[in-house]
Amino acid sequence: MKYRYLLVDNDNTLMDFDAAERQALREALERFGLPRDEATCALYHRINRALWEALERGETTQAALKVERFAQLLAALGRTEPDAAVLGNAFSEALASHADLMPDAMAFLEAVHGRMKLALVSNGIARIQRGRLARCPFAPLLDAVIISEEVGVRKPDPRMVTLALEALGCDDPREAVLLGDSASADIAAAAAAGIDSIHLTEGPVSPQATWHARSLMEALAILEG
Repeated sequence: MKYRYLLVDNDNTLMDFDAAERQALREALERFGLPRDEATCALYHRINRALWEALERGETTQAALKVERFAQLLAALGRTEPDAAVLGNAFSEALASHADLMPDAMAFLEAVHGRMKLALVSNGIARIQRGRLARCPFAPLLDAVIISEEVGVRKPDPRMVTLALEALGCDDPREAVLLGDSASADIAAAAAAGIDSIHLTEGPVSPQATWHARSLMEALAILEG
């Protein structure tokens, strides 16, 4: 293999977060008799995306985001019930139960397992990530799991990378590479930490990325040299 250590993002890299989120959102909305049509879901996604971008800029916290996204949704729907925190908890519970995988995720990890040390490095909410990992088939293949909410820093902070390298026992950053779909979080974190990266995207490629792959199988080919 080209590298000895692989750091990999979870949402929309290994797990299909978009599919899981859609299903969990509809389940939570239905539980409280709220509209669950496409317009409502699209409204939530716009609110949520804006808040996650604010979080990356350091303008809010993850704890605040969990409630604020539903407070804004309820306000836009003209609803005062349920409480935003209660709706947020229902959504988190539902999302933690969905472990949809991206195409070829399992085949990719099985091909890497035993040939590279592997760390999952996620900016996700700990309760949700841990719940989903407990239900997915690839969890036993991981050598380390680094979740931002548990360690107190978030990608693109290079400390996320440093913590993962330490967990894997890597003392030479040249032997490590980070694979992820987000230019602003994954690829920027790798660049800040001084390790190589593979930008997994079918869209514009980050100029900071060392490599580019349109699929996990293309990423595997890069790793295999």
